[in-house]
Amino acid sequence: MAPRKTTNDGQNPSEKDRTNHLLSDPITRRTFLRNGTTGFLSFLSAVAIADLLDFITFPDGTEIVLAKAAVLADKSVCSGCRTCEAVCSNFNSEGRNAAALARVILDKEYVRGDYQPRVCFQCLDPVCLRACPVTALQVDKQSGTYARVIDERVCIGCQKCLKACDQVFVLPRPRFDADENITIKCHLCFGDPQCVKYCPTGALRLERSEKGLRIGYPIVEGV
Repeated sequence: MAPRKTTNDGQNPSEKDRTNHLLSDPITRRTFLRNGTTGFLSFLSAVAIADLLDFITFPDGTEIVLAKAAVLADKSVCSGCRTCEAVCSNFNSEGRNAAALARVILDKEYVRGDYQPRVCFQCLDPVCLRACPVTALQVDKQSGTYARVIDERVCIGCQKCLKACDQVFVLPRPRFDADENITIKCHLCFGDPQCVKYCPTGALRLERSEKGLRIGYPIVEGV
């Protein structure tokens, strides 16, 4: 097993100040991965750009930086082709092509032909991050997206993040990889989301703001 990386001051990441939940380790796809209903206009009405803040302070004093990028979905042009799931699972799970490993979920109502891509909102108040007992869930500062990501080297597979997300959304965005005994979730492919790149209808897009996005829970619930 490779030695655990340290930060510039020689401390282990686990020994650093975790209050802000910021990744201090350099992240690459290989080190990060061990093995691996609304249209744009109506949805964007629920997205507010933070004019003065780039972090949110909770009553307990914890500060969590606002995400600066998130994938948005326009269900009105989704064809239900599931390309997003295929490219996501292949890219992020070392070629294991399984819908259950995709970080984007296509919710299909076959009788009505209603297709809804369920994407991770990179929430304003990330309940998944708060629920993690080992601080495996952190904020990806290095890529510039400030996405809420799982350090799979630290994850113990307890699925508490998944259960927390399930309390506020129709389908929990984190998924459980039973083969690896870890929970996985969208990390925006470190700034270049493959689902957005390969969506043939343009149903998915990447929204960015250097000011930070006030999006997801608690602004948006139950979707």
